[in-house]
Amino acid sequence: MNSNDIQSVIALMERHGVATFDYEHGTTQLHLTVGADAQDAAPASPDPAAMADPETIRSPGVGIVLYAHPANAGPVPALPRKAAKGEVVAYIKTGLTLRAVLATKDCRLQRALVADGTGVGYGEALLEVAP
Repeated sequence: MNSNDIQSVIALMERHGVATFDYEHGTTQLHLTVGADAQDAAPASPDPAAMADPETIRSPGVGIVLYAHPANAGPVPALPRKAAKGEVVAYIKTGLTLRAVLATKDCRLQRALVADGTGVGYGEALLEVAP
């Protein structure tokens, strides 16, 4: 991967609202983050139709959804349950990377829309919430 490839990837990330990009090939590793504070930034919606249902928590990336941290030996927390704004409610596992899925407001997590351990796409609804 050369500098032109990296510039192309950054342009695609900005165009499609992707905050982070990880690349591995052999001994080469590349981690790109777009935005001054991309870790705390809300991901851009993939399309206007995705905003039609504000009562869901959506995936901030592509990977496998986990409703409990893999290092936690305990069971997955039962639903429905309360969640505070900023609380980690799930993780997206992509390769060796875990990305936290945060509650966007104080809410009640009603039900999981995707089973634990299932592959999800960017912007896919994970949890149904109520105020």
